[in-house]
Amino acid sequence: MSEALCRICESGDLERILHYPRAPRNIERLIDPEQFDRDRPVELSVYRCRACSHVQLAEYLQDEFYDEYLMSHSHAEKMQKFQASQAKAFVEYFGLRGGRVFEAGCGDGQFSLIIKGLGCEVLANEPSAKARRACEKKGLSTVDGFVKAGAFPHLHGTFEAFATRQVLEHVPEPNDFLRELRALLKPGGAGLIEVPALEMAVENERFFDFFPDHLSYFSQNALVHLCSRNSLEVVRLQRAMDGEYNEVWVRRTEHPGLEGIEQAAKSISGSFREFLDREKQAGRKVAIWGSGAKGVLTLAMVDTASVAYLVDLDRVKHGRYTPVSHLEVCPTERLLAEPVDTVIITALAYKNEIIRDLKTKFAFQGKIAFLSGGNIEEAGP
Repeated sequence: MSEALCRICESGDLERILHYPRAPRNIERLIDPEQFDRDRPVELSVYRCRACSHVQLAEYLQDEFYDEYLMSHSHAEKMQKFQASQAKAFVEYFGLRGGRVFEAGCGDGQFSLIIKGLGCEVLANEPSAKARRACEKKGLSTVDGFVKAGAFPHLHGTFEAFATRQVLEHVPEPNDFLRELRALLKPGGAGLIEVPALEMAVENERFFDFFPDHLSYFSQNALVHLCSRNSLEVVRLQRAMDGEYNEVWVRRTEHPGLEGIEQAAKSISGSFREFLDREKQAGRKVAIWGSGAKGVLTLAMVDTASVAYLVDLDRVKHGRYTPVSHLEVCPTERLLAEPVDTVIITALAYKNEIIRDLKTKFAFQGKIAFLSGGNIEEAGP
């Protein structure tokens, strides 16, 4: 993805909202005196997408930055209590005990260790060799590499949940990152995502919350939008850690399967023809009820030569013709003036009402049928 595009919606309509002429190249590597002569400030520009309002930097750190990266707050008592409470709530809500959990960018592995202690099988992902060694010393199973599309194909569909805490803000392509995490989940699998809250910086004018290590600055709206784009349904969204973090729990949703719809579109012509042929052979006359969108499309796809006529309640449509099939729209009273033996209903939203009217207002005792996917189904008594 181009650095000139929004990291969430990929719009090129970005506006610069902050500019710092002097910023540290990164904020997690403190230096020694002998490095002073090589230490130079960088300019920092922050942009907002006019299309989706996501806030981000344009440039990003190279992957090598994370080779020996080890950032941890697990020594702090407040963080230990927070992580323990967060993990317990997540595991209990989604019933993850005994299940497999993938933590992306696990750092020193403290959160993975807590999840493991709650009865889960954990695979801790971390690109930093230094951090992985710290995890392995704690007895955690680890996997190297950055999370991106196709990074772990052998693990796809094998986890009940993923967790990623204080990682997404570092990722150059968040959509790519979440697509792979979703792929790791079994159908219906869950996820926990935690990022610094942009709202906290805005509410408290915290200029110091913007630095080169963080590529994205997620508001709750932006986070929800990102999850939705990647087929992750938001189950819970909240500010956490005294408002410092945005925390979202998600569940994998499945892409709508359209194969059945395509097959129904292919089969409706044959089904309609077979139904009309049977009625014709039995000496039965057929009318259609409904000239709405569903009916108009269906009638355009089938052979209506043996249809006696089409009726609709909407007087505005009377005397007009359906496109492609060229059937005149008649008043429903034609059912009384020119009785038929069978009525096919295409106005499915009003099917029950139409069946009631046929039987009560028109004393119709013939066969009633209706569209059902790629078939014509007969109504019961």
